[in-house]
Parts: sequence; structure tokens; C-alpha cells
Amino acid sequence: MTPIRSIFILIAFLAIYSCGSKQEEIPPFKIDENGNVICNNTATSITKDDNIVVQHETNPIVWKGTYTETTININFTLPVGTEGESEQYNFVFDKTSECPKIQRAFKFYDGNNDDVSAITEMDVLEFYNHGWEKDAQFSGLISYKDPHNKHFFSRKFWIDFTENDKIIENTNFSFFDDYFDEELPIEIDMDKNGSIDYKMIVETKRDIGNTPKFNSYTIKLISTNESENLILSPILKNDPYTVIYEAPFNSENKRQYLNDVKNALDVFYEFDTPYQNYNYFLNNNLTSRNVLANNKDDYYVIRMNFGDKRFYGWIKFKYDSENHTVEIIETFLNPIETKHIYVD
Repeated sequence: MTPIRSIFILIAFLAIYSCGSKQEEIPPFKIDENGNVICNNTATSITKDDNIVVQHETNPIVWKGTYTETTININFTLPVGTEGESEQYNFVFDKTSECPKIQRAFKFYDGNNDDVSAITEMDVLEFYNHGWEKDAQFSGLISYKDPHNKHFFSRKFWIDFTENDKIIENTNFSFFDDYFDEELPIEIDMDKNGSIDYKMIVETKRDIGNTPKFNSYTIKLISTNESENLILSPILKNDPYTVIYEAPFNSENKRQYLNDVKNALDVFYEFDTPYQNYNYFLNNNLTSRNVLANNKDDYYVIRMNFGDKRFYGWIKFKYDSENHTVEIIETFLNPIETKHIYVD
């Protein structure tokens, strides 16, 4: 080993040791003359006015907070878009030590009724305590990176808690299998010949690109033979084409689309620990919410081919995302070849 390389390694080691020692010399709190812990390790001035994140004359954006026996959650919510969508920035702290310690941070995008909601973890770069009075007051400075626009932010915060802000940590999570494991799949024999022509199934996907990771479950109707047992959609100029019908309707001017078909009854998102509290059904307009949420009967329009002969029919079903039920109510296959079906 050359002398120059030895000197370089020694300098690097001393630099690392020095940085490590320096971090250890700055605890997240101070000790007063009476030996009491004071949760303050910043000289930055932070006041009650820092409860306001975004100034506004009538509707300012403010910090809000809740706490449990072991954690603190502080957050603020920014409106986005024009349809009621919003982004909530959440910071979770462990409060079991002398002073709060940052545990994790995440952003919750609420798509309201028109878009898919989503959770994404955020990187916290720095956190400084300014003041902590257990279950009464919490203030500090936090720096983080937005996971979507990759911008860096540093925000002061001040929150005064009341007893109403104490919550019981939810452990009664919603899981898809608890609702539909025994109900799906549903097999449908349209022509009553003992063979299965259609199925109501659940399609499961695992998303590992997102943090946190999650499973998604889609309920939909499929054909056991797409060339013979068709699921019809209306002939339209623009996609996506719906496959859910409500009376009045008929089987004329319909065709089978293999792509760009809105065929999901609903989608359930099931997040990895510790985000199970955000498990949810979409139940929005992307999954035909306006159709499924009303009190009208819902149908699929189908066509079955037997050689060069064609027969039209319908499948009447019931789906309720709030009560977690799905069932086939009735089926009909017109016995007259090529004769269209009409439901009014």
C-alpha cells in the first residue's frame, strides 16, 4: 500500500468518526438545571403562528394532529384539481421516548369520486424538536421530499392537542378475502347443458413498484371461451366501453370489445403493514359507481355462438360494495336464433 493511499484512508476514517461523534453530541433534547428533559434541539424560532401552513383570508391550510398511546400523527391537507381531490401530508412520530422521534411519513392522495386514491411514502431528511408537552403541545421543524414532484420542503409546525384528538389505534382492518373468499368465483351455465359459459371472478394483482406495496382485487365477468361466449358492449365512438346495462336496453348495435372495456365492478386495495388502515374499495366513477350505487337492476348483455348460429341473452346480477355482496340473480338466453333481447 502506498503512503499516499494510507494517508487517504486515515483521513477518510477520521472524517467518518468525526461525523459520527458530532451527531452523538447533539441529542434531541436538553436538560435543565433541575434535571428535567426539554425537547428542544433547534435555535429556530417557532410560534403558534406556525400552525398555519398556507395563509388565506378565509380558509387557511393548517396543521392538524391526533395521538394514540404510542404515536403522534400530524398532517395538513392541500386541495388539488377541481373535483374535490386533495393531498394529505402525514408525519408519524414515536412518543414512547423522552421526546418524539420521527417514525415515517406518507402522502395520501384522495381522488374523491373521479380518480384512484393512493398512498406513497415520503423521505424525511431532517427533524428538529422545538417543544413537547405530552398530549398537549408539539412543535418543531421537518424537512422532506415530495415523492411525486421530487421537490424538497422544510416546514415549521405547531399543534395544540385536546382530549378530542386522542384516538384508539384501529386494528379492525378490512381484507378482501374476509368479504368475498367464499362468494367468488360464481360459475354460470347459460344454456343449462352442464358446461360453464361465464364466470364472475376476482382478478388479483401485486404492485411492488409502489411504496408501500399493495394487492389490488378486481371483480368482473369473464367468458370461458371468448370466441363463442361473448360479453357485449355498445357501439360507441369513444372508449372506454361499458359492459353494465340498466333497463331499458337491447342487444342491437352491440359488439364484443376485447380492449378498452370498463368491466370492473369494483377494485379493492390492500396495503402492506403499517398501512392497512387505508385498505379500501374504490367505489368511484372509474368503476361504474354511478350505475352500481343506484337502485336499478344491473345486467350484462351476452351472445353465444353455436357454430354459425347466434343466440342473445342477459345476465342479471347484484353488487353492493358497502355491504360486500355479489351474486347472480337471474340469466336468460333467447331460444330463438338471431332474435335480439329487449329489457324495458
